[in-house]
Amino acid sequence: MRVALVVNTRRHEDEFQVEYDPPSTIERIRTGIESAGHEYAFIEADEGVAEQLKNLGPDLVFNRAEGLRGESRESHIPCLLEMLGIPYVGSGPRTLAVCLDKGWTKTFVRAQGVPTPDFAIARRRSDFDAVDLDFPVILKPNAEGSSIGINEDNVVWDQSGFRAKSEEMYETYRRPILVERFVPGREISVGMLGRPNAEPEVFPFLEVDFSRMPNDVGNVFGQIAKTKYDDLSHYLCPAPLSPNLASRIDRIARRTWDVLEIKDFARIDFRIDDEGAPQFLEVNPLPGMDYDPDVKDFSFYTLMAFRAGYDYVGLVAGLLDSAIARSEL
Repeated sequence: MRVALVVNTRRHEDEFQVEYDPPSTIERIRTGIESAGHEYAFIEADEGVAEQLKNLGPDLVFNRAEGLRGESRESHIPCLLEMLGIPYVGSGPRTLAVCLDKGWTKTFVRAQGVPTPDFAIARRRSDFDAVDLDFPVILKPNAEGSSIGINEDNVVWDQSGFRAKSEEMYETYRRPILVERFVPGREISVGMLGRPNAEPEVFPFLEVDFSRMPNDVGNVFGQIAKTKYDDLSHYLCPAPLSPNLASRIDRIARRTWDVLEIKDFARIDFRIDDEGAPQFLEVNPLPGMDYDPDVKDFSFYTLMAFRAGYDYVGLVAGLLDSAIARSEL
C-alpha cells in the first residue's frame, strides 16, 4: 500500500511553528510506515498539496498537517482528502474544526455531560467588558495549540490584571481569546489510540509535576515550562492517581472521544479541582509525535505510548492499523 505522509515541516524554532513536525519526527514516521510494509511518500502540506495528491494517488494518507492559516486550518487537508476520495489517518474535518476552537469544544462537551471550567470567549476587544467569571482566570488564544501564547502571567487574579492582560493578548493575536476559570490543581494528560473494531486504548496517564518546577512557572504548563523544563524529570508517567480518580478520568476521556467523534488518536488534558474532580480543559485530535532524545524533544502522546509498551515503529503501525480497518481498505 502506498502511504503518503502529509505534514507541515518545522523550519524555524519559533512560537508559530512549534506545532509543525521537525525533520526528526518526519524521519521516524517514515521508518514506521516502511517497517509496516508500506511504500512511503512525502507531501508538504503547502499550497501545492492538492496537485501533489492528485499526481501521486496514495492509497492512504498519514495526516499530520496543522494547516497554514484560517480559523479551521487543521480541517483543510481532511476536507481535501474527502473530496478526492482518499482515506487517511486521524479525525475528520468536522472534529478537527471544532476541537481547534477551545470555546466550541467546551460548549459541546459540557452539553454532553463532560465537566469543564466556566469560561467566556472574547471575540472583540469590547467583549472583555462583559466577562463575568470569578478570579483567578486564565487567558488563552482560542484557536491555537502547543501552549502558544500561554505562560504564567496569563493567569490573572484581579480586575486590573485582567484589563492589562486582555489588552496585551488582543493586541498580540488579533483573534478570539478564551477566558477560563483557572483550576490550580494537578494537570493530567490522557493519550488514546484507536483499535480495529474495538474500543480505543487508553495509555498510562501523564502528570505535569509542577512541584519539581520553580515558582516562575506559576503552575501553568505554558511555553516556559515546555522549553526550559522539558526533561523527563518534570513528568510522571504513569501518573500516581488513586484507582477511583483514574477510573473517573478514563470514563470522561472515553466519553469525550465518543461525543467528538475522534478517530485513531488524541491527547486529552484535565485539571483536578479542589474537590478532587477531573475538569476537562481541551483535546488535541492531532497530537504531537516528536521524540528526539538527543535534544530532549518529545511529545506527551509519544511518551505515554512508550509507557504503554509501544516503540515508535509499533505506534505508527497501530495508527495505520486503526485507519486501515476503519476505512475498510
